[in-house]
Amino acid sequence: MPPGVPRRLDPPASVGAPTTRPRSRRRVLARWVLVSAVLLVVAIVAFVAFQYVRLSNGLRTSSAISAAPGHDGSPHGDLNLLVMGLDSRLDEDGHALPAATYQALHADDQSSGGENADVLIVLHVPGDGSKSTAFSIPRDDYVHLAGCPDGECMGKIKQAYGLAFDQAERQLANQGVRYSSARVQRQRDAGRRAEITTVEQFLGGGLHIDHFVEVTLVAFYELAKVVQPITVCVNEATSDSYSGADFKPGRQQINAGQALAFVRQRRDDGHLSLNFT
Repeated sequence: MPPGVPRRLDPPASVGAPTTRPRSRRRVLARWVLVSAVLLVVAIVAFVAFQYVRLSNGLRTSSAISAAPGHDGSPHGDLNLLVMGLDSRLDEDGHALPAATYQALHADDQSSGGENADVLIVLHVPGDGSKSTAFSIPRDDYVHLAGCPDGECMGKIKQAYGLAFDQAERQLANQGVRYSSARVQRQRDAGRRAEITTVEQFLGGGLHIDHFVEVTLVAFYELAKVVQPITVCVNEATSDSYSGADFKPGRQQINAGQALAFVRQRRDDGHLSLNFT
């Protein structure tokens, strides 16, 4: 440095002075974390909503239980669900199925079957989180039919649905209500209420049915198509021309049509021998 030129001295750093750069970085990072969290929550909500809409598409709900008097729900947080399997060869709106479907079902045509609840299964879910149980009600149990549908006060438990369905059909027709999908649903609600109340009265003990699932013959077939092939094991060869069941002994995989035949078989064409002791 030339002589006579004063030296430039940097101002002394203040001891303990705050450093703004690291603090700014922390603020930016916090904002990004907050924005990312919000976006994640929005994405999760959107995904759940999408899945709910996708799963709910095609599913129908009914007010058959909530509209029935005395259905205040099960106590202690318990949950009782009734599975009703209908013998109907029609779709949910009362329309005939495609001919190919009847052929796959091996169940004649739309003139067969009916609206009886041939399958009745109660699923009990305790409110305390203990083990759930399910039990089947024999469809031919002779019981008092709730409300005496069609004037029948006593009959097989499966008949409550069909009798109430037929009674509602005549009543609505007499009122001038034209046949439509909406009218069929009103008839079904009448059948559902009668069947649910009949089951509650039959089981007694203050049991309440909180929810129900209604499955038709074709619905079982469609569900089986989703999970096929299905593995079963048959002890002996069996053949049933009524249901279409034709199985060899042993472990085997079956398709949806065979699965329906498997659960419907109750006759034998002579291949199965039964020994009683």
